Amino acid sequence: MKKFGILLYIVLFLLNCGPKQDKVERKVENGVEIVINHLEPYKIGSQNSLTLEEILTIDTEDDKIANLGIPDIFGFSVNSLGEIYILRAYKGEGDFIFKFNSIGEYEKPFGPQGQGPGELQNPHYIAIDHNDNIMISDINQQILRKYNKDGVFIGDFKIESGDIPVTLGPRANLLVKGDSYKSDKGRALNTYSLKLLNPDLEVLQVIDEFSFERRQDKAKATEPIFCWSVSHDNIYVVNENREYEIWVYDFKGKLIRKIQKQYKQIPISENFKKKTLKQFPESMRDQMKDMLYFPKFHPPIQNLVAGDDGLLLVSTFEEGENPEEFMFDIFNEEGVFIGRKSLNIWIWEGYIWARIKAGKFYVLREKESGYKELAVYNMIWK
Repeated sequence: MKKFGILLYIVLFLLNCGPKQDKVERKVENGVEIVINHLEPYKIGSQNSLTLEEILTIDTEDDKIANLGIPDIFGFSVNSLGEIYILRAYKGEGDFIFKFNSIGEYEKPFGPQGQGPGELQNPHYIAIDHNDNIMISDINQQILRKYNKDGVFIGDFKIESGDIPVTLGPRANLLVKGDSYKSDKGRALNTYSLKLLNPDLEVLQVIDEFSFERRQDKAKATEPIFCWSVSHDNIYVVNENREYEIWVYDFKGKLIRKIQKQYKQIPISENFKKKTLKQFPESMRDQMKDMLYFPKFHPPIQNLVAGDDGLLLVSTFEEGENPEEFMFDIFNEEGVFIGRKSLNIWIWEGYIWARIKAGKFYVLREKESGYKELAVYNMIWK
């Protein structure tokens, strides 16, 4: 009995002397859980530090890749087997889609340029559904072309005007961002809507909406922030009007959680303004300065990417540790802020080109030379 008492004392002593764990602040409003995160990460569990170990790259500056007919990477996606599909930029000739196996070896191209069955005119977005079929949104033809994992053309689905892109949704469903315009009391309003679709592209419900005014005198130089990502079961939505608050819906479209976080306002820098104007021809830049206006601060969130297990990486506009990098907030599957990471990820027209699959991190990034490369990492937690 005395030995048992001593053993119990030792166990309690070790527990009390172990690393201190933070209590996560939560509340419930109207049946929806709200997770309240602060400026600093919570100290919970034993894995809060993420290390990335690079295992392969597909580099468009490499002659072997350029000679395949990939002058630039416009987008990519990854299937359940880790096979990689790259959508090349519009410049160039031949096929638009290039398949690589899970270790980065080139396999085959498909999706030729043209107007016939299985051919593409102006492909803008690539996604993979729950059956590993490849979906390409072709904005010229207002259709979604679908191919199987081997590049065999399956068929077309008509896309409603303004509904683009079609992306993977939770479980068997899909998601699409609608874009509509209306005039209200002399104001020009754009409305983005996130729609939940079944596999036949029939609308099940509108998940969220975001409206903003188009000024007649000047155009806002920064893109409105309305973006989403999915795990196997949930949809994570960011709406600029809600500041730093991520709404989480289940696979049926029911709101189940709100992830809130305190944040610091990031002023729009002169370097950001120059980078924005650089996309215009040099002869037009002075003119564009008079046609555009910049808000004083960036929104708190730039974009986000979720993994199948619910891990969530949220890009802020805070500059990272190296050129072209931004700071990302890391949340666990319960919406708790557990860490930060400086990352270089290509974000274009409000869409982040990154995927998290089976413990691997796939990112598209731009090199100093201007060429893009797809990098694949092992994700290591400590």
